[in-house]
Order: sequence, then C-alpha cells, then structure tokens
Amino acid sequence: MKYYDRVCSILCFAFAGIVICLSFSVPMGRIGKPGPAFMPFWVAVTLALLSILLWVEAGRRKGIEAPVQFLSGEGRWSSVMMTVGALLGYAFLVEPLGFFLSTLFLLLFLFRFIGNLKWWVVFTGMVLVTLMTHVLFKVALKVQLPAGLFRL
Repeated sequence: MKYYDRVCSILCFAFAGIVICLSFSVPMGRIGKPGPAFMPFWVAVTLALLSILLWVEAGRRKGIEAPVQFLSGEGRWSSVMMTVGALLGYAFLVEPLGFFLSTLFLLLFLFRFIGNLKWWVVFTGMVLVTLMTHVLFKVALKVQLPAGLFRL
C-alpha cells in the first residue's frame, strides 16, 4: 500500500503542477471577481498539498501491511461494470426522463442491486437523496435541472 500511495501522490502532484502552470495562461482574477483560471488554480494547489501530505504519511507508515485487493474479490468486476453502465444510462436518460425520474432509477439500481440494501432503505434513501439534491441544486444553487417528462 505504501508503494501505491507514493505512486499516486507523485501522479497527483504532477497533474496539479500541470494545471497550475496552465492556469497562468488564463486570466486569474481575484476573490471578488474571479477569472476562468481562479478555481482550477486553487483546486490544483489543494491537490498538490494533499499529494505532499499523502507522500509524507506513506513514508511514516511502518510494518507489514495487507496486500491491496482492489477489484480482486469475487464479483467485483461485474459490480464495477454495472455501476459504469448505470452511470452511462443516467447520462443518456437524464434529459428525456428528467432529473427526478432518472435519479430515482439510478439510486434504485445502485442501492438495491449494487449495494444489496433492504427495500425500505432503498426507497427511503432514493427519495431522500433525490429531494436533497433537488433542493441543493435547484433551490439553493439555482441550477436548471432537466425537466424531462414533467415539462409544463
């Protein structure tokens, strides 16, 4: 795990460095009036700092660690592929079906068939998550969400 964390920290730091360098070619702006490079620059700075912290933390670890078993368990690849398929389906169906229906179907699939949760948890979770994301994006952030079948 230590090796993988070191490799990941190097890759993230390199990516952050590229974004930081490229953001200087676009107007940065300032806090009161941010330009197009303002957010990417500060996100890349944060990523660079976090990758440095990961490098240091990986170097401080001692002892024998369990081997990484990412995607090596039985049925893991099928779950990953089904999740990718569900997200691609969501991307294609969000416009014609609208935000509510497509999000409900996505969460139903993820909670029940990928997460294997009980039905009462599935229905409660999918309704609450859909309503909370609607309130966050539509009401608080005033983002126009696809209406789909519910166009008035």
